[in-house]
Amino acid sequence: MNKNEARRKAKLRPKLLVSFSGGKTSAYMSKLIKEKMSDSHELLFVFANTGQERKETLNFVRDCDEFFNLDLVWVEASVNPESGEGTSFKVTNYENASLDGSPFEEVIKKYGISNKAYPHCTRELKAVPIRKYALSRGWKDYQTAIGIRADEPNRIGSDPKFIYPMHDWMIDKIDVNNFWERMPFNLNLLEHQGNCSWCWKKSSKKHFMLIKESPEIYDFPERMEEKYGLAGHNIDGTKRVFFLGNKSTKALKEEYQLIGGSSRQRTIFEDENSGCSESCEAFA
Repeated sequence: MNKNEARRKAKLRPKLLVSFSGGKTSAYMSKLIKEKMSDSHELLFVFANTGQERKETLNFVRDCDEFFNLDLVWVEASVNPESGEGTSFKVTNYENASLDGSPFEEVIKKYGISNKAYPHCTRELKAVPIRKYALSRGWKDYQTAIGIRADEPNRIGSDPKFIYPMHDWMIDKIDVNNFWERMPFNLNLLEHQGNCSWCWKKSSKKHFMLIKESPEIYDFPERMEEKYGLAGHNIDGTKRVFFLGNKSTKALKEEYQLIGGSSRQRTIFEDENSGCSESCEAFA
């Protein structure tokens, strides 16, 4: 096959954007897609850093990129403060990725505190920058692979623009954990920690565990509530707060001081469900 023929065939391959969230499932998915679909698809692996990912997550993303040869692109949100102008992206890397929450703060400054009623953080910090980056590459007609497993059918959508290889390949959480146990590196986080260090979707039980372990990670959301509680478009004019039950960071800390570490806390929140899994999928 000559070079022109090879280029022509490459152009005919369907494009697949792989959304790498930084979690173990999407990492395993990325590895399998690289192996199984490189010949049939034009692949683009993208990770969106919010500035509030845990350092362990960034280390894991770097290691996966190097070990699986993903040619991973790191992006962050670039917010235009002007009304009517949407979020864009900037390309970064492991060495220069934001660690202080700067992209997150810029989103909050314009759109306000994100919470259950205003869940725009994933959209503006992950989905939009990833889409805008793909567009900058000339990608208009493509599908996006999302790391949702066979044991998570309730998270599967019907939009044909998205595919769920792990679900289709019948790979569940046990399979994912077994794979990483055999690997020379892993995501060194406990399940309650998750990639986003203080995600507002976490249950109170998880927050209490984190406040006990790493109280400093709540400095950022507390500062954001103090500075930008009235930012964005609040229907009733009151200050927004992050956490479930309309709790502020300060209220969450006070509740932990009241019952944290006690046997009562362990039973009250034992069965509390959480919308926060190991990672926050950009398009889930």
